[in-house]
Amino acid sequence: MKSSRFLLSSKEHLLNLSAVYAVVVVIMNIFCMKSLSFGTSVIICDGGQTISWIVFLISNVIVEVWDERTSIKLASAVAVISFTVMVLGWVLVHIPTTENYQEQAAAFAKIFSNGPRTIVASVVAFWVGNFVNVHIIYKMKERLKGTKRNSRVLFFLRATFSTLIGQFVDNSVFTILAFAPIALSVYEMAWPDIWTAIWWGTVIELVLESFFVPIITIPLSRKLKEIRISEGISQY
Repeated sequence: MKSSRFLLSSKEHLLNLSAVYAVVVVIMNIFCMKSLSFGTSVIICDGGQTISWIVFLISNVIVEVWDERTSIKLASAVAVISFTVMVLGWVLVHIPTTENYQEQAAAFAKIFSNGPRTIVASVVAFWVGNFVNVHIIYKMKERLKGTKRNSRVLFFLRATFSTLIGQFVDNSVFTILAFAPIALSVYEMAWPDIWTAIWWGTVIELVLESFFVPIITIPLSRKLKEIRISEGISQY
């Protein structure tokens, strides 16, 4: 039997999840500046959508093991962190560089080319999308509490449905605010491409999340619940 001193407490697990959550969100908002077509004009999305499912996965675990308030507080704190990082990146673009690094500076500037518009769009979309996701999965859990149906199946349905709606809201808010063709920034998208990006981004994220819910979300949630119970913390 392993010594308890080598086992992480539920608070330490929450801290680790929060750290991964924050790192992924910051990277996601940088990756979103890379558009993806996969070699076809039919599928269009941005690079951030390839890892955004991790954010929703962690949100679902935190709601399941802790509560809605904890997940929303985390999303709010990380939104501030993400906003700060994006603002710093935009500020760095405008600070002169040395002569030997003009090419690197130009590449860096392209990543943050949309400036304030992308910053506002990414932070607003992230927070709104996650709030919708967290609220839906929490309300569904409350509504289905006490049912005798398979808990794993119910959790899978809650997680995937909340992700579907949350990701759709996230993608819609971000893509429209950041890239709508209203002559506010250097890089904008045509409306047909915007709707295609929203649709395919949501589909890709939903497929990825649906795949990982049974092998990561559910086992991780169950293990963390066991830890909290062993600590004498009652489940709501």
